[in-house]
Amino acid sequence: MKIENNDKLFQQWLNPSVQFRGKPFWSWNGKLEKEELLYQIDVMKEMGMGGFFMHSRTGLETEYLGEEWFELINACADYADEIGLEAWIYDEDRWPSGLAGGIVSKHPEYRQKAILLEIDPEGEGSNVIAEYQCDLDGAVCTNLGSGKQKIRFSVIEQGKCGFYNGYTYIDTMNRGATEAFLQCTHEKYAQKCGDRLGKSIKGIFTDEPHRGALLDGFSMYMENGEMTAPYTQKLFEEFEARFGYDLKPKLPELFLQVDGKRISPVKWHFVELLQQLFLENYAMPCQKWCEAHNLVLTGHVLHEDNLTVQTAMSGSVMRYYEHMTAPGIDILGEENLCYWVVKQLSSATRQTGQTQLLSELYGCTGWQMPFAGHKAVGDWQTLLGINFRCQHLSWYTMRGEAKRDYPASILHQSPWYKDYGHVEDYFARFGLIMTQGEPVCDLLVINPVESLWAQVHLGWSKALNLQDEHLKTLEVNYQTLFTWLLESQVDFDYGDEAMLAQMGKVDEGRLQVGCAKYKTVLISGVETIRSSTLELLDQFVAAGGHVVIAGSAPTHVDALESSRFNPESSKFQTVPFTKPSVLAAVPTALATVDAPDVFGQLRKVNGGLVFAALNVDRSERRKSVTVRIQTELPIVEWDCVSGEVLSVITKREGDWQVFETDFPVGGQKLWVANAESQQVDRPALGLLEDEKFTISLNHSFDYMLSEPNVCVLDFAAYQMDGGEWQNEAEVLKVDQQIRDAHGIMRRGGQMLQPWFVAQNPVKELCDLALRYTFEVETLPEWIDLVIEEPENFTVELNGKPIGLSDSKRWIDIAFHRIRIPEGRLQLGSNEIILKTRYTENSNVEAVYLLGEFGVKLNGIQRTIVPIATKLEVGDLCEQGFPFYSGAVTYQLPLPKAANRIRLPEVSGACVKVNGQVIGWDPFEADVSGTSVDVEVILTRRNTFGPLHDAVEKRPRNWPQNWITEGEEFEENPVLHPSGLLAAPMIQCI
Repeated sequence: MKIENNDKLFQQWLNPSVQFRGKPFWSWNGKLEKEELLYQIDVMKEMGMGGFFMHSRTGLETEYLGEEWFELINACADYADEIGLEAWIYDEDRWPSGLAGGIVSKHPEYRQKAILLEIDPEGEGSNVIAEYQCDLDGAVCTNLGSGKQKIRFSVIEQGKCGFYNGYTYIDTMNRGATEAFLQCTHEKYAQKCGDRLGKSIKGIFTDEPHRGALLDGFSMYMENGEMTAPYTQKLFEEFEARFGYDLKPKLPELFLQVDGKRISPVKWHFVELLQQLFLENYAMPCQKWCEAHNLVLTGHVLHEDNLTVQTAMSGSVMRYYEHMTAPGIDILGEENLCYWVVKQLSSATRQTGQTQLLSELYGCTGWQMPFAGHKAVGDWQTLLGINFRCQHLSWYTMRGEAKRDYPASILHQSPWYKDYGHVEDYFARFGLIMTQGEPVCDLLVINPVESLWAQVHLGWSKALNLQDEHLKTLEVNYQTLFTWLLESQVDFDYGDEAMLAQMGKVDEGRLQVGCAKYKTVLISGVETIRSSTLELLDQFVAAGGHVVIAGSAPTHVDALESSRFNPESSKFQTVPFTKPSVLAAVPTALATVDAPDVFGQLRKVNGGLVFAALNVDRSERRKSVTVRIQTELPIVEWDCVSGEVLSVITKREGDWQVFETDFPVGGQKLWVANAESQQVDRPALGLLEDEKFTISLNHSFDYMLSEPNVCVLDFAAYQMDGGEWQNEAEVLKVDQQIRDAHGIMRRGGQMLQPWFVAQNPVKELCDLALRYTFEVETLPEWIDLVIEEPENFTVELNGKPIGLSDSKRWIDIAFHRIRIPEGRLQLGSNEIILKTRYTENSNVEAVYLLGEFGVKLNGIQRTIVPIATKLEVGDLCEQGFPFYSGAVTYQLPLPKAANRIRLPEVSGACVKVNGQVIGWDPFEADVSGTSVDVEVILTRRNTFGPLHDAVEKRPRNWPQNWITEGEEFEENPVLHPSGLLAAPMIQCI
């Protein structure tokens, strides 16, 4: 692998193609206009993106799958192709995929159903399958057939809801439902988009299909869901055909622990049947249709984070990946460190030969997430194989409820969008390199998910939270083993037992699974193992292969008790479940880092090596770390941020090269060893010690703002039909009160889609007046009012009307900025009154004031005060900018001989030092001269909230967090600190 400037790979590295650049979910969530859509495509290109998924979301007003919808799909695909981006479609109105916005589940035979267990039921019931007498103690069932308690099994249908546009989710195990879905959605795209499919329309995203929750209660709108198991019309017929016995008499054994027995073949067979029916009747037809139309099929199934949620919702996600062109996962939140999910995906795709691995990431992270968060969430996924990032979410508009659909919006609404290329260049380079060559991976770990299958029972899991203490140990050990291996830089793949049966064979002393081969197999946490797996492993050991059991051996084969794993007679090596014992038994890592919380991946590339390492700890730096790579080839470091190649000074220890390096907080390093590696003069620099920075800049600074300051008015009194004024309340709760008073569904993530509501005459509910108040201490030179939907409102300020026809855009097409006429504002109290004819599609939202002023807070009262003349080190919220969310440039004087600056604590998305973007630690840059401009680019968190959520550090931001109650509600604005929170430090020559 040459890296001279004329080398093809190096040129790709300097400017990676769209293939390795992010393709966000582009949320089509309002009244779509072609001109605005094309403008936003240009913005995505400016941000360094590689394309987009056109995705219907909450708030869509343009009719889904209507004529205008397809005209806009085609226009966007054509324009993307013209400017070199990839256009992708999405196969559903919102999610999960399969119901075509409710069109399919209008038909009762296609709706999702379940088997319900009732204990001591009353009445005769309906759709009854069977009834039994027994004695129950929790989930333990004794005296079956003769006990004192009655249990009944019957079939029920999922409840209808607004999220499914008034219907239900579909039965994905019913081939007829899937065919109806393909006819309603995919065939329409084929008809309306023509030869664009497979060309300017690259592929299609299928999102979160599932077969229903298993004794968990998560399944949306399934009454008594924790007492249900998935059902389809041919369930009992297929069960008997595939497993040779009737399931109906065994239903107590499926739902309960008969005579206290934990592991049951009935449970194991049932989950296996659900898996097969899901794949055969949903996954495979979708795959076949996309292949026939030259479309890349990507997306992910519902819930992958651990073995529990997979068992609850789909079985084994690894088996679904085979039926997608570019299979993917979904990682929600910023702190969701379920590393093994990516490893399951990369394992399955390496075995099946797929090369594009997608992750839908950044969802639920909130406006406040900085570039460092974007890097941290994406880093470990890219390290483990993700090379297709789908950012969640980029909004078409922020109108109404759309603005609470899992922000931040990764588009022009965020103040940092023009600098996002810093993030995209980094990941495009990292992803490019991690697709080169082959991983050094000789270890296969048997995935123990089927051991959970065989132990499900009433109460085993609740809303995807595991309750069974025995199974908790299995989950913990599963995750512990992953960590032991990866932090020791021992790469491995997971092996799904059904895939082993389908693709496994022994070849020249190695275990081959599809396209991958392994020298060692590790069994750990497996309590029941397939007989087909044992037969394959016996062949492997007979051919000289190595099988290791870490901890307890399986006690069951095919979910039946077995003494097959007798330590005295077994040819498999047995070791304790301890880190040293496991590492001594598995293949030795050929590249290591002697530091905690550092994961590594080694790849063979054209006779050389690529070693990537990542400090997954976002709180600690790793200094003076020793790196060892078994190679005699020269080593250089490739910097994914700058694109530079840096020299590395090593020393030889036998076959190894050894060198020291530093890892910043969350730091990533990439080393290339190749005979033709270019030697460069600039060395890879370590982190500067704190004592090198001797001067603290802790005083007042001149500053500049990139946008006017903002005052959020989000409390209002209201009046319906000229009646009494109701007391001030948070405006979203005002909206709820109006809807409740008229018996109309509340807005929120589960609301009916506006396009669906508009298919019938929209109900008019009342004449509504809203009164927003604020104080003015000093009159600013000018002030603007920002509102949504000016076409639907009249506005008065202090009793006088304000014209709304002359407005400018602010942040988003939803926000209309109107200059308040001179003389309308007054010292002391001011009130804004908005009036409208309120309908079931109306929105009650906050309004905003813009101008060159400061803002003082006193509870819900907002006061306009003089703007600060200088800024101090510390929170901008305390200096008159509580709601400000643009960028602020601090003009810092420099002492003589200053040559480097460190910013110890910054709160914002990123910073620029004299125009140089610094997205993450270390926040350091070279400086010179008598001054330096430090620009802190903030986030929209303190403008758009949630501003009244009293729960500190929520791990994820859901739409409902914007409307909290009780102890979770805080009347005073809940703000995030912003700006330079600690004094900049200067190093001098």
